[in-house]
Order: sequence, then structure tokens, then C-alpha cells
Amino acid sequence: MLGLYIHTPFCEKVCDYCDFSVLSAPDRLLDEYLELLAVEMQLLFKRFPDFTQKFQTIYWGGGTPSILNAKRQNKIFDMLWSHGVGVENLKEFSMELNPESCSQEVVENAIQNGVNRFSLGIQSFKEHLLQKVGRAHSVKTALVALEYLESLRSQGISVSVDLMFNLPGQSVEDFLEDLEFLVKKPIDHISFYGLTVASNTALGTKIKRGELFVDDNLYAEMYLQGVKIVENNGFKRYETSNFAKIGKESLHNQNYWDRGFYLGLGPGAHSFVGNTRFFAPESYAQWRSWVQADCPEKALNKDELDFEAIRTESIWLGLRCSKGFDLQKVKVSASKLKKWTDKGMLQIRNNRVSLRDEGWILMDRIVQDLL
Repeated sequence: MLGLYIHTPFCEKVCDYCDFSVLSAPDRLLDEYLELLAVEMQLLFKRFPDFTQKFQTIYWGGGTPSILNAKRQNKIFDMLWSHGVGVENLKEFSMELNPESCSQEVVENAIQNGVNRFSLGIQSFKEHLLQKVGRAHSVKTALVALEYLESLRSQGISVSVDLMFNLPGQSVEDFLEDLEFLVKKPIDHISFYGLTVASNTALGTKIKRGELFVDDNLYAEMYLQGVKIVENNGFKRYETSNFAKIGKESLHNQNYWDRGFYLGLGPGAHSFVGNTRFFAPESYAQWRSWVQADCPEKALNKDELDFEAIRTESIWLGLRCSKGFDLQKVKVSASKLKKWTDKGMLQIRNNRVSLRDEGWILMDRIVQDLL
């Protein structure tokens, strides 16, 4: 499968926990971004001319793609179609939304241009937690956006919702209540992610000062109990943080975990072709300079994968997914496998190795040991 990722690096407000290369931007910067993206797209597609008509998935993420109004959105859609990207070939076209910018104008325009899957970043249904991590929306705004997207499912639109857990001040009950509420909604996909606190963020600074506290001892219980709730309500875990109704898994993200090829556009967007991973400068200012210099290939961050790197990825990415990795393709120590199967953390079925039970919590440690 071949995928295309488009990164829009702007948010109405940068969340306190965010360490991605995103920024709050004035209108002039939005228009400049579109002009730069057009140049990058032309040069990247010129470099890979056989790809444009073969994309099967597109994922438009950020940042907040929905921060662009319909007129600005259409500039991106027009770029794609003018380069021969065929909407008729797409199995999935996903777009991320935040509740505060999930307007009818934006969503309907996206649907008219082929988007058939929306991922809504709610993170929590608790007002005090949204405020603690600096989210730009309220619970009421999130519920209005969710109800609107639910109404579109009759048109064949797939709806996914993101939550976070192990937030500062969040109890196990807080998180499980959010999930109990969400699994009853008519949606297709749920993702939930444990908070990672980066020291260079506003949240990291508050925690260092002692203003907020994250209880890491709650992480495992939140995750394992959360998995039980979603799986008991018709969602299947297919990746460590992703759960879907049957047939509603994210095809684009599965392609990442299967080590399929993809191209990325926008600041810091990653690509993978052959055995080479590469990405453009991550900060908006550096990316702008790079595009204005006609995207020199020598300025890309590149990683040429050797045999051992491919083996490492195959184990790590394989274990992130419920289907695991194939023992006939990836060789690992029999004694190490036995160690973790005896502990009940790994299982082997039909020559495939996958995580089980608390192994999902210890994935990083298990991968390191197998390597």
C-alpha cells in the first residue's frame, strides 16, 4: 500500500503538553504555508512521479488541519488533483479535527473533496483536566462536534475519537468514565494515548515547579482497565493505542506499522521509500527556508536502513500491533522468547509472536530484550 501524509503545523492554541513543531499563526502565515506546500508538493512528486496515481490512503494531520477555512482547504485539494492524485483510487482519506474548529463549512467541504474519515481530538470529557493541559476547547464544544460527526455516519463517513490518560490530576475513575461514555457513542474507532511529559513544554515546566503532578503509578491500571472497557463494547485492539469496530481500522496507520511506503509533505513530515526514511526540517522557519531553496535533497534528514535496522523495526513495529511479527521472517533468540512467554507477556500462534496481557505495558523492555 502507498500512503501520503500532509502536515499542517498550526493550532488555535498550542497545548501545554505539545512538543511537536506546531505554532499559533496569523492569517498571513496560513497563506504563506499554502504557497510553500505547493512548491514542496511539486518537487516531491517530480522526484517520485510514479507515486501520484497510486496513493491508496491520505492522512491530513497536524497541528490542526481544520484551522484552515474551506477556501484554504480547497487550495490543498486542488494541488492534489492537479498532480494527478486520483480520489477514485483512495481507500481512505483521513482528516484530523479539533472540536473548536469542527465547523459544518470545513467538514462538508472536506467530504465533497473526498475525505471519508475524521479523527476528533477530544482528549478528555472532564473540564478541569482540559484546563490543566491547556486545551483550547470545552467539554460542551467537544460534545457538539462529536454529535455533528456522528450524524454523518449515514453518509459512509467514519468517525474516530482520541483520548488521553495519565493526565495531571486525573484519577483512574476519571479516565474509565470517559471511556464508558465514549464506547456507547455511534463511532467506529477510539485511540487513547498515555501522556508523555516533555521537559521543554509548558506542562513540563509546571511539573518541574511542583505546580502539577503526574502519578505514573496509575498508568498501567488506566491502560489495562481501559482496554477491557473498549474490547467489551465491540472495539478490537489492533495496535497498542488503537481500537476499532471490525473493518474500521485506520488503513493509513496500518501501512506505517506494516513498513509500507509513504510520502510526507509539510514541516517535519516523514517519508519511507525503499529502505530509506527521510524527513524535511521540523521547525516552520527552517522548513520555509528549505522550500524556498527548492527543497535540496542534501538537507533532508535521512536514514538508510541496514539489515539490523530492518530487523529492529520489524520486531518493534510488529509488537505494537495485535498481529505481531512473523518468526519465519524475523529471527530472535528462542531462549528470550521462552523467557517472556513463560512470564505470560508474549504468545506464539501460527509462527507469529505478539504481546499479551501486561506485556503491552512492558513492550519497550521486551523489544530491547529480544534485540
